[in-house]
Amino acid sequence: MKIGIAGPISTESIAPFLPCDTATLPVGCGGAPLLGTLIGELLSRGHEVSAYTMSPNMPLDLPQPVIAQGERFKVYYCPQRKHSVRLNGWHLGRIVDFFRLERRYLQQAIRIDNPDVVHAHWAYEFALAAISSGKPHIVTCHDAPDVVLKYMPNIYRFGRYLMARHCLGQAKLVTAVSPYLCNAVQKYCNVPIAVVQNPLPDFLLTQEYDKYSNKIDENNKTDQYRIAMVINGWNALKNPKPAIIAFNRLYVTDYPNLELHIFGSGYGPGEQAEFWANNNNFKCGIHFHGYTPHCVLLEKLRAMDLMLHPALEESCPMGIAEALALGLPVIGGESSGGVPWVIGDGGLTTDVSSPLAIEAALKSLISNAELLHTLSINAIRRAKAVFSANVVANMYEIQYNHALDK
Repeated sequence: MKIGIAGPISTESIAPFLPCDTATLPVGCGGAPLLGTLIGELLSRGHEVSAYTMSPNMPLDLPQPVIAQGERFKVYYCPQRKHSVRLNGWHLGRIVDFFRLERRYLQQAIRIDNPDVVHAHWAYEFALAAISSGKPHIVTCHDAPDVVLKYMPNIYRFGRYLMARHCLGQAKLVTAVSPYLCNAVQKYCNVPIAVVQNPLPDFLLTQEYDKYSNKIDENNKTDQYRIAMVINGWNALKNPKPAIIAFNRLYVTDYPNLELHIFGSGYGPGEQAEFWANNNNFKCGIHFHGYTPHCVLLEKLRAMDLMLHPALEESCPMGIAEALALGLPVIGGESSGGVPWVIGDGGLTTDVSSPLAIEAALKSLISNAELLHTLSINAIRRAKAVFSANVVANMYEIQYNHALDK
């Protein structure tokens, strides 16, 4: 089968499938390594795969997309305007015309490539281009547009909300990455939605089951734990403040060797998070790493002991799934969308809007190494059973055949 994958795909994530010097190619779109994982799994099954992505470092007047290829794999790079609202030279901001220029290039790429089926990720410009191409298509939802707009009420998010409503009303086949998201967006669709979770790369699913065995002593307590937070954006939806307050309370009262390591845009040295923590005298014990390349981030997570995920809503957070695969128990929001489903029995859920509730959950783990050990084993097992690329690709192959049948 010839499968087209349309979505925010970075050159870094597909570099293993290209024999050329990828430094000479456009950078693509970052933020979704899972699409590279899916492409790799589909290629390993003998499919022919094409990727349609965008890149901001390209001229806006190209006659057609830039193409690179490997064995049974092609990638089409389409121009992306830099500014979402402001003018881009003589071009409007992306959201002002609902990504019209970008959609036109993506649609052109799909028609040049002529796949059997197009699998578009996120119900916005990629999905609208897939639908307009006239090819059999699948749209995979990764977020609830009305919820995102609620927490980030701006012109850009309102435009994205309108795009998603239009897209989902037209889509012939739709999947969602968690049961929560399926329920959240079904009202916008004219077809039933199937749940297919996001995939993890195989190299993450090799963690042994003894991560905490050397931390259990006669006092059932260790001197030091390293807590990881992986969040992008200093905003209300990501909800970092209660988490930092809760950590500070533990650090000051009982655990002076405790460490909090925060990764993501907005959480680097001199960025918003550190500025706020300094102003509130919360900096002790906190390491602000900021944006970290994905491969580096995974290596740093291996050295952590547990993850705290304070976001108020996420559909299928891959940061949590990656932590589970590495044997890190996760504390997340009990009402944070798909977060409880992703965590399963690999951690705890609590009221992440309350610093006291977060503090109690953290304390229940760092004071009980045996519980951490049990949750670590559960986390690894859940990651392998639910999020392996093999499991996910099996489910998507069924959907591809449904699309062709339609």
